[in-house]
Amino acid sequence: MGFLFKKNNTTNRADIIGDFQINSASYGETVPEVLGTTRVSGNIIYWDDFTAHEHKHTSRTGKGGGSKHTEIDYTYTVAAAIALCEGPIQGIGKVWKDKEVYEYPQADIQLSLYKGEYGQEPWPYVVSKHPEKALPYSGLAYMAGVVDLGNRGSLPTYNFEVKGKLLETGDGVDVNPADYILYVLKAAGIEDVKIEGIENFRKYCAAADILISTPPDESAKKAQQIINDIAEITNCYLFWSDDRLKIVPLADKAVGNWNPKKEIQYNLTADDLIPGSDGQLVIYKRKDSSETYNQATVEFYQSCQRVRKRNGVLRGSSRRSEERYEACKQKDCTLLIY
Repeated sequence: MGFLFKKNNTTNRADIIGDFQINSASYGETVPEVLGTTRVSGNIIYWDDFTAHEHKHTSRTGKGGGSKHTEIDYTYTVAAAIALCEGPIQGIGKVWKDKEVYEYPQADIQLSLYKGEYGQEPWPYVVSKHPEKALPYSGLAYMAGVVDLGNRGSLPTYNFEVKGKLLETGDGVDVNPADYILYVLKAAGIEDVKIEGIENFRKYCAAADILISTPPDESAKKAQQIINDIAEITNCYLFWSDDRLKIVPLADKAVGNWNPKKEIQYNLTADDLIPGSDGQLVIYKRKDSSETYNQATVEFYQSCQRVRKRNGVLRGSSRRSEERYEACKQKDCTLLIY
């Protein structure tokens, strides 16, 4: 009677991925330089040994478990290196891997840091497996390792908190803008330029806790543009005068142990100015107040419906703002204007 219980074994095999899928490699990319601490996505510079690993899962089916069903699927690993920036750097802080966040070093990251020292040794894995491909990448900071890809054929989405250069000039995280400017000038080949007022500017930034880092994934900029941007965000005036570069903080109040220089630098008279074609020495123009756009951030308590619909922002002329304020007061509203 054995023919009544004939075994029916089945197998279901998943499709196998044939090749590694690169999701963040670009040829000819500019190698960024990180001053301070910045989040960097990186660029794949090497991969090899993309390997599929077979996994079988067997279960008994049918009456009495006489039949067998097998599921075959695959997971994948790859050896990869991800370039970060110009080295040497001081280290890595946080690492974002897909939706997870880790503090480096941690085994789940599956990558090791090479700081980009000049003369650094090649990645030992490549030296042992593919010695003909082993490159030291001297002066380039990168992460490398054999990564478990799970059931997909591409790397997880990695981002790295790079602790770059000049951290000692600030708070250990960001950079004093004065040292940032000097570094940019040196990198541009004009390190011998003397900047009058740079020490005063450095003290001002330290006292006001104005510290900066390279913006993440910033495209290449000219040195002049970088320095002008720094002067703008630090509220300073950078100009060329008397055959030298000068920088002056525009703050007019003391900050911490820093005090502004309020002494008169130039006492100009009519003899120092060149008159225009109409004979005037100084022309000052100002927009009419009716053309000025006013905006005030406000906070409402038990506010009337009319004002609430404006999302807490008064827009328009000063007169319109005053009218809304008066209307709000008449309806028992409290309006705090910042």
